[in-house]
Amino acid sequence: MALSRRSVLSALPGGLAAAALLTSPVKAAPSKRVNLVELFTSQGCSSCPAADALMVRLADDPTYIPLTFPVEIWDYLGWKDTLARPDFTRRQKAYAGALSNRKVYTPQAIVNGRASCVGSDRVTISRLSTVQPARAGFTIDKTGDGWQFSAVLADSDAASRLILVPISGRQTIAIGRGENSGRSITYANVARGISDLGAMLKGMPLTGAVTMEALAKSNADGFVLIAQAGSLAQPGEGFGAALVTQSEIRL
Repeated sequence: MALSRRSVLSALPGGLAAAALLTSPVKAAPSKRVNLVELFTSQGCSSCPAADALMVRLADDPTYIPLTFPVEIWDYLGWKDTLARPDFTRRQKAYAGALSNRKVYTPQAIVNGRASCVGSDRVTISRLSTVQPARAGFTIDKTGDGWQFSAVLADSDAASRLILVPISGRQTIAIGRGENSGRSITYANVARGISDLGAMLKGMPLTGAVTMEALAKSNADGFVLIAQAGSLAQPGEGFGAALVTQSEIRL
């Protein structure tokens, strides 16, 4: 399918992906909803290990895509989180402004970009999840050096962005100080960055590629794609998500 002069092409930091907006509309069949659970956690939070363990369990559940965002908010208590990044902290604060009366805490889970709860509360996460069809569809194909993807809005006229999050599928950290001193904690689908691939329009596929070499440079071995209303600065409802690892593609 040829690109028009109005197509958008954007190269992302670290060469993780290039995305192009194709101008020939396609009909996207609604797919079964895979619920996205974003956990904001901290190595310096004594309440977080239970939520971290829950994300590991959800990683084995094909109806969920758990995504772990380590944040910096408790670094001042004596242990600097070794996986946290400022952009993850900003994402949590952006959600707090929309969903949590500006309250920022850990462990906090955001389900499908629409509601928040304590990240270790499996019952509430289940209640906030949905079996409704996703409002965005994905096609992902393995290539010799990575993956090619296409994402399209199926039934939404809302402004949406396609977000790319490179991940480390499992990461175990030994905590040396602070409230979790002496513990080793295993995390699932740990974010190693976050990038905006561009605007999504109803019926217009956004396509791109992610290479294994680029993932390795980001200390990642997989990635998550999120179709989401709003922007990185003001994230809104999640319209759909896809998880890609060396052994699995979860749509």
